[in-house]
Amino acid sequence: MNLTMFLCSLVVISGCLDRELTPLNPCLVSTVSRKVTVTGINKVDLLFMVDDSASMTSKQNSLKAQFPRMIQVLSTGMRSPNDPYPFPPVRDMHLAVVSSDMGVVGQPGVMGCDPNGGDDGRLQHASSGDPGCLPNYPPFLSYDATRDNPMQIGVDFGCIASLGSMGCNYENQLESPFKALWPASYTDAQGTVLPANMFAFLAPAGGLATGRGGLPDPEGSLGFLRNDPKNPSVLGIILLTDEDDQSNQSTAYLSSNDPSENQSVQLRPWMNSQSLYPVQRYIDGFKMLHPGQENLVVFAAIAGVPTDLVDARARANVDFSDDAQRTAYYDRIARDPRMQQRALNGFGANNQGFVPACMRINAMLQPEVAVPARRILDVVRGFGENGTIQSICDDDYGPGMDAIIEIIARQLGAVCLPRPLVRRADGTVPCDVVWELPTPQMATPGMPTDCAALPFLKPVDSTRPARNERGGVNCKVDQLPVTTPNVAPSGAGWFYDTFSPGVMASCPHNRLQRVTFTQSAMPADGTVVKLECLNEVQSLPQTRTDISTKSLQPAIGSPCGSVPLRSGRATSATNACAVQLADGTTDTSMFCHPQLNVCVQGCSTQEDCPPAWVCDNREETIAAAKGRSYCANPTCGVIE
Repeated sequence: MNLTMFLCSLVVISGCLDRELTPLNPCLVSTVSRKVTVTGINKVDLLFMVDDSASMTSKQNSLKAQFPRMIQVLSTGMRSPNDPYPFPPVRDMHLAVVSSDMGVVGQPGVMGCDPNGGDDGRLQHASSGDPGCLPNYPPFLSYDATRDNPMQIGVDFGCIASLGSMGCNYENQLESPFKALWPASYTDAQGTVLPANMFAFLAPAGGLATGRGGLPDPEGSLGFLRNDPKNPSVLGIILLTDEDDQSNQSTAYLSSNDPSENQSVQLRPWMNSQSLYPVQRYIDGFKMLHPGQENLVVFAAIAGVPTDLVDARARANVDFSDDAQRTAYYDRIARDPRMQQRALNGFGANNQGFVPACMRINAMLQPEVAVPARRILDVVRGFGENGTIQSICDDDYGPGMDAIIEIIARQLGAVCLPRPLVRRADGTVPCDVVWELPTPQMATPGMPTDCAALPFLKPVDSTRPARNERGGVNCKVDQLPVTTPNVAPSGAGWFYDTFSPGVMASCPHNRLQRVTFTQSAMPADGTVVKLECLNEVQSLPQTRTDISTKSLQPAIGSPCGSVPLRSGRATSATNACAVQLADGTTDTSMFCHPQLNVCVQGCSTQEDCPPAWVCDNREETIAAAKGRSYCANPTCGVIE
């Protein structure tokens, strides 16, 4: 393990910190929060839910075409033959598929639907019999890098994922994979076996009212999910469907005696939405499959959304690690008129369903539509950066699969921060890194369980809880300053890294920054690491109309200083804050704050400052700025 190795298995969880941040005033220009589980994970368990209702055949074929490449990319870490930023390859993979057919439990007489539960969340593994397929397959496929050909595994998986289109038209796209994975008994993050199963399932007479995961049943999912907290996998749950989820907690509305019987198949669940499970069941339940390591669960869907709302162009300028940007992105999708569930021609008995969200033309030159996947979109949103949704109306599912692969890859490799931090003159950044240690009972051999165990660990201050959700202690890690440009500091601890070979090799060009632990301070597998940065810098966008537009001009709060913010690019403090004007002259009234390494506006009187700002000429302010006063926003206090 070399110096530049970072943290494996990212989770970016909204609100992941145990304590609440103080309210952000307009002067805090950036905050970065991360929660990271450090593991040597190279295992992935992928469960596909493939809708097998009518109209799905060509869409299954489009997905099937992507399996060989998907397995190849995951097993090599190479997104393309000359990928400059590969991720750690998957060495061990499980692949399984379930259908959307869970029948209509207890309701005989519904055409095409089994009153005894249909496939009931069982792993599907019958061979499609297509050319190149074997006669029989096990309940799930296993890939081992030491023996298996990834391309062949991809072909074999296509042979069992081609489920056809004869399934029940009342689809349980969320309930089916959930029942397949949820265990008959549940053990929480502290290792306590709960006395009662917290999730119940509809079951036919003599059937299973609990989940199938872990049952010693050849048709169950025994062994598919690796959720040992000391040796877990990344779990990916991926949906392919052209309908919205109709997971039932009651099938009474499907009775032949129900007055809604004449409603269309699409509209009937929607008009009886009280009979559907709340989507929070799936947001919470799927994450709980990795107790205490919820970051290792990824949720993705290829479903009914307009292609232009989720394609590469729509996603290009969205930082999905930023809560606000991600929320705005999903709000745009949810507000789009095409994503509103509107009935065609009203709600009469002859109604054919919803106004579609999107349409594509299949190989037979026939139109295929998909309805707005509102419930599925809500589950994707609930997974934060670990969720994604793509359009089933794409002609090519390759870009959609690439987006899914990228999320899985983040769980396997280095964590690159979404935006640069301002390195202060002392070589540090305004961040804290905290290790959440396990209890002695949960620790692997050699893992610390107390802050006193290592010299670079200190107890957290009183603003943070002393113990974490696993019951172990929390410890603050020493930050090492970078005082020589492009040179890693010595000692034990962590530093803000914008220059190491590891950053160049593992971070995309727009995320060339991360936290790096030195060799003597590498966190052991199973340690949960929290990073919190509050970059308290006064900021004001450049609104002047007399500046040159030929290049980007600095503003109050722009980074400056001689310590490089990115690899190989040092900034001179003497000119970093100079503003080039349209008439060819230069305004040097802004200067680089010698401690904070950001541009501030110099001043002599109030008139030199932006509206509502003041000229701070107190002795301590002038001393900190080495003899100069500067403008400050009074709502922020004073930069000292």
